[in-house]
Amino acid sequence: MENRRYKKESTVRVKVTDLKLITLDEFIEAVEGKLGEGSCFACVPRYPSTIEITVDSVENANLLCEGLTVNDLGYEPELCFSPYIVVSFFNLPPYLEDDIIVRKLERFGVEIVGPVVRHFHKKFPNVADGTRHVKCKFPPTLRSLPWAMNFETLEGPQSFKILHNNQTKVCYKCLSPDHEKKECPQIKCAKCRLFGHMAFKCPTPTCENVKGRKFV
Repeated sequence: MENRRYKKESTVRVKVTDLKLITLDEFIEAVEGKLGEGSCFACVPRYPSTIEITVDSVENANLLCEGLTVNDLGYEPELCFSPYIVVSFFNLPPYLEDDIIVRKLERFGVEIVGPVVRHFHKKFPNVADGTRHVKCKFPPTLRSLPWAMNFETLEGPQSFKILHNNQTKVCYKCLSPDHEKKECPQIKCAKCRLFGHMAFKCPTPTCENVKGRKFV
């Protein structure tokens, strides 16, 4: 016990529906069943709906992040501290090349530190389900990616959902957390040609000759 080190790098966060409905003993048993007896150093409830679990090594913490099953329910633990960000893309067309995803991320200054990984259906492990993830490092100036990105498909450009750890709401145009796209100082109004707002928020009165015309 004296040689134990409770490291933040070895701690994961597990989100549950309600702490009142789960038993911590079952989570401890599941962790040690996956990683080995004595591997779980701490299991702490953080109300209202989070459990923090500290294990004996960074490697085992990463193993937990691959998934934890408790009473036939699947959980997706996340590292509480990591220099890396795992970015997930959902419902992507299977023919979309991984290099396109990489190039899209690199435009934001993101450093790719792992391969693009495809996810597969649990019942059919050889059939891709449209989800992919990639391990990255963000530059100091990038707090978060937008919640969606556009990719070219056979039907034309479409928007696809993106999630990553510690994601926050940012402007889709400039990625600033201080405003939304409709108020971005870099956005140009198609109506008055001034910057700082979109056409539907334009304070300039509409001329009778152009009423009904759509502005983008």
